[in-house]
Parts: sequence; structure tokens; C-alpha cells
Amino acid sequence: MPPLVLIVEDEEILAEAIALYLERHAYTTVVAASGEEGLRRVEEQSPEVALIDLKLPGIDGLEVLRRVRELSPGTEVVMMTAHRGVPTVVEAMKQGAFDYLSKPVDLDELRVVVDKALAHLRMRRELSHLKARSAADGALAHIIGASAPMCTLRQQIARLARLGAVGGESGPTVLIRGETGTGKELVARALHYQSPRAAGPFIDINCTAIPATLLEAEVFGYERGAYTDAKTAKPGLFEAAEGGTLFLDEIGHMDLALQAKILKVIEEKSVRRIGGLRAKTINTRIVAATNRDLEAAIAEGTFRADLYYRLNVLTLHIPPLRERGADILLLARHFLEHFARQYGSSPALLSAEAEARLLSYTWPGNVRELAHVIERAVLMQEGTPLLVKDLGLPSVRAEEPPVVVASSGGVHVDFSTGRIVLDGVERQLIITALCTARWNRAKAAQLLGLSRDTLRYRIEKYHLQAPDASTTVLP
Repeated sequence: MPPLVLIVEDEEILAEAIALYLERHAYTTVVAASGEEGLRRVEEQSPEVALIDLKLPGIDGLEVLRRVRELSPGTEVVMMTAHRGVPTVVEAMKQGAFDYLSKPVDLDELRVVVDKALAHLRMRRELSHLKARSAADGALAHIIGASAPMCTLRQQIARLARLGAVGGESGPTVLIRGETGTGKELVARALHYQSPRAAGPFIDINCTAIPATLLEAEVFGYERGAYTDAKTAKPGLFEAAEGGTLFLDEIGHMDLALQAKILKVIEEKSVRRIGGLRAKTINTRIVAATNRDLEAAIAEGTFRADLYYRLNVLTLHIPPLRERGADILLLARHFLEHFARQYGSSPALLSAEAEARLLSYTWPGNVRELAHVIERAVLMQEGTPLLVKDLGLPSVRAEEPPVVVASSGGVHVDFSTGRIVLDGVERQLIITALCTARWNRAKAAQLLGLSRDTLRYRIEKYHLQAPDASTTVLP
């Protein structure tokens, strides 16, 4: 349907000339001879563009402009005036006019302005759509899972998202920990879009995707002349995320020199561009994520302990998929429906054997790997229900069970991948240390060479409890 242009002009000959010209160039037009009539047309038809004369009988053009912005925020307004006084033009722009035209109106110029107004409107609609979609993607409902760890995670996200609401403060930093593919970015988006900062930008950057030499310029920005090719100044991501959230993904792999600069930003809440002389105060919430064992990285000297303590104010642990039980099937069915809609195929079901295979697999790639497996199965399916062979998972030799637990060391051997899973060893060591320390967590952490927070996480991860109610469990 051709875009609709409303012409609010009391000079009948001019109004008809504009209407005829625009209709010849694929626009639909409607004419109103007064501001009151123009407002009625706006209510009835919500035009894409409104051309409004500044001097009208009854209410003047500026008042019509103001009320059009209230009645139809999606309408772009172009003012027409024979009075070229600067105050009048400035006031019109303040009231939300897209542009203005001087009388006598040049029809070719008018068409250019209307085309630009329409392009601007389309861009606004696209941005609004993208923002709404991002907000929807950040809803807690997108974090799928009915297992106890996932229910706890959603509660923690809802609680942490509210922090920093008083006085517009950015709030404490949040560190999201979890294996690759567990959904750390999804959790970061939920933190942002459930918070009072949801109207602000959510900007994410993968610290491993950009070379260290370029990452600093991306994060901090630079002034003109800071580099040979820096012909113009460029704001960094800290500035771009003003009023919103900056998500630093895979921060555990960041270069040590850049870690020191990130620490300074967190401490001082200000950022200075490369080549700049002044620091700029920022109001940006920082959320970081890593799949790396930061405590081990600190011991290796590849991660700064002071940055770790700054980031680790609030921590969210995302459980790996293998520890989420029946959530595997919930996610599989969700992906089946999603990819069936995406590729226009009929929804598929899983056979009982396929469900059992999904549950027995260790999922080293976690939710991301599951999504890829289901997508491939939907694309290659020859019928329904989907069978084990349709999943394309590594085969298990018939004479060997998929997982064997050694009785002595608690070692898990996954014959489907040939990998030794160390969870059993770690669990046994933690139990041994806790028993030796009579379940005093501080002493057990010291025996293991771990921080108390790390030990607490491991106890929750393996669902460990004191042997009986009479045993004292110390914090």
C-alpha cells in the first residue's frame, strides 16, 4: 500500500498542487484545510508523513505538531513556513518535527524531504522491532528448565536484576560462570532486560573473537590521531553502553594488560579513550562471563586476582546440561518446535530410544550442542518419530555401557567419546577433605587449596550434605 501523506494547508491551490505532485510519485494523500481537521485525519488514518503549515486558522501549526506527536508518535512531521525566523524553526524541531520547508515550496525539494522522512520512519520501526525482539529474547521464560538448579538460577537472575535501581546507579558487577554452550549470554540478556536498565542498550563483546591489539580500541574507543589510521574519534563500548549493560564474554581469556585497564574502569566508574586527555564518567553495568577456571588461571599468573575479586561481587553458576536431568528432553522438544517452524517442516516427535540416548549422552557442548543436534535431525528427518540414528550422536559399543564408574577412584569413563570425566575424582576429593575437616568448610577449603566460595559452589554442584543431622556443618 502506498504511504499516506497528510497535507495540512489552508491555501487550497498550494495544497492541491502538493497532493497532485506526490500522487504522481506513488504517494497517497489527504488534505486538511485547518489544524482541527488535520488532527481528526490523524486520529482516523495515522499517516506516515504530515506536512503542516505553520500559520493556520484556529490552532497554529506548532500546536498541531505537538498534538500529532501525542496522537500518532509514528508519524513524521515536516513543517512548512513562509517565516524563516530561527526561533520558529528551532521551536518546531524541539517539538519533534523531522524537517521544515520554506515557502514558496519547491516541489522537487519537497519530494526529497518526504522521501527522507519516510526512510527515517522505516528505520525507527525497524529499531523498535529489534529492540522489542531483544527484550523478548531476554525474558526469563527463554531460560528453559524445570530442574532445581535452573529454578534457582531464574530466582537469582530476578533478584540480581533489580540491584542498582536506586538513584540510577549501575549496580554491582556480575560474573556468570559455566561451561561452553550453557547459555551465558542468554543469562546476561535476562539480567539486563529484567532490570530497570532495560530501556538502555545491551552491548556484548566476545573477548576471544577480537585480537588483543584491537580489543582495547573497541572497548575504550580512541581520539582522532591516536593511531595512524584514526582519522576520526570513535567512542568505545563502555560509552556506547551508557545507561545500559556491557557484557564481556569469555573475559577469562583477556590479555593481562587490558585486564588492568578494565579493573580501573570498574573501580573509578570512568573511562578514557586511547589518545584522550580526559576521563569520562560512565553509568554502565558490567556483566562478565567465562568458562575458564579463574582460580586456576590466577595460580598460573594468566588472570589478575584483583580483577577477579572485583568481578566476583555477585556470581551466577550455570549448571552443565548433563546435570539437568529431564531438562534435556524439555530443551529437545523446544528445539524441535523451533526448527520445524524455521524450516517449514512438520513437527517431529522423539522415539523412546532417541529420548533415552539424549539422556545418556554427556553433552560436552551443552545446550548449544543439543540445539545443533536437533537442527540437523529436523533438516535430515525422513519420518517421525525421530530415531537414534537420526540424532547423529557418537555410537556406543554394545558390549560396553555408555558410562562406567570405577569403584576405587570415582573416575567416570565415557566410552562414547573416549574421554575421562574428572567429576567423579573431584567429588571424591571434596568428600574426603570435608570428612577430614569434620565438615568445617573453611578447613576443607584450606586442605584443597580452594577459596571458600569455590568450595561452596562445588558442594552445591555435587549436592553434598553432612552424613547425618547431628554432624555440624560449619560455614
